[in-house]
Amino acid sequence: MSFVFQTFNLFPGLTALENVRFGADVARRPGAEAVAREVLGHVGLAERLHHFPHMLSGGEQQRVAIARALATGNPILLADEPTGELDHRTGVQILGLLREQAEAGRCVVIVTHNRVISRTADRVVELSSGRVVSDGPPPGGPVPVEALRW
Repeated sequence: MSFVFQTFNLFPGLTALENVRFGADVARRPGAEAVAREVLGHVGLAERLHHFPHMLSGGEQQRVAIARALATGNPILLADEPTGELDHRTGVQILGLLREQAEAGRCVVIVTHNRVISRTADRVVELSSGRVVSDGPPPGGPVPVEALRW
């Protein structure tokens, strides 16, 4: 199981590449360096590999955290507000990437307060005061990520 933390939890003394490679190394993925480079490219950070977290914007740090989780190759991905620090264009890109992961057979769970984002899910579990108030597909069914506006 891999996590994308809302607070990123990046290692400050490691570069973006090293932070992502750490995830691949812990998961014992062969070719961890190549995996890390590839995933950082998928999240739009191929040019920022050697930057430390303090040199990255909040959105870039969030994408490094997402890349680290993806680099593990684990079958379950839990993402807490994965678009919280991202502009709309980048948010759509990341949601598309997470959708691709789900379509490839990974279980992707996104925790969000953004009801618009929940419209792309196959299943939405809504909680209120710690209780499930609804569980099922989004009203009207899932919509393509590209159709989102927030």
